[in-house]
Amino acid sequence: MHQGVMSRGLRFGLRVGSVSAAVWVALWLVGTVSSLLRGSGREAVAILGRGLLSAGGSLATGALLGVATGAALAVAPSRLIARGTLRCTLAALVGGVVFLGEVAVVAVTSDGGYGPVLLTLAAVPVVAGTTAAYSGDIAGHTRRHAWLRTPGAARSLAALLSAQGGWRSKAHQALKLLW
Repeated sequence: MHQGVMSRGLRFGLRVGSVSAAVWVALWLVGTVSSLLRGSGREAVAILGRGLLSAGGSLATGALLGVATGAALAVAPSRLIARGTLRCTLAALVGGVVFLGEVAVVAVTSDGGYGPVLLTLAAVPVVAGTTAAYSGDIAGHTRRHAWLRTPGAARSLAALLSAQGGWRSKAHQALKLLW
């Protein structure tokens, strides 16, 4: 297995998942606010819950997409990874197939609404193409995208979780990381 492929894949996947989560949270937030303006507090709480579920599912799908792409690129034969066309095809297939999980998340949180599901299905080729475009950096063959190589947050989080001490000291260290 190549050094750092999985972590670069995870960083990429979390970026894809955060974009999806931001879109869905914005839409669900509009629904929550409009429900509050109509005076329906219980409905607003239910809508907000669906938005949070959608955001969590999007982030989980993105993380899975990144790990699966990194794993596929890590275990693929080096002659396949060395050729850009084959590497991009592999990454696009993995990214597109795994992103279908986002369609399932959206279908569950929107009660199978046609609009959100079709919008997410339309995004599958975009995500597949983006995964293909970033596959060289994920595999470690190119260095076009510096944010995939910066281990700062992931390394800091790993150090925080493995640090000695109680939950108070870890909470203090986590606040230091955020600020």
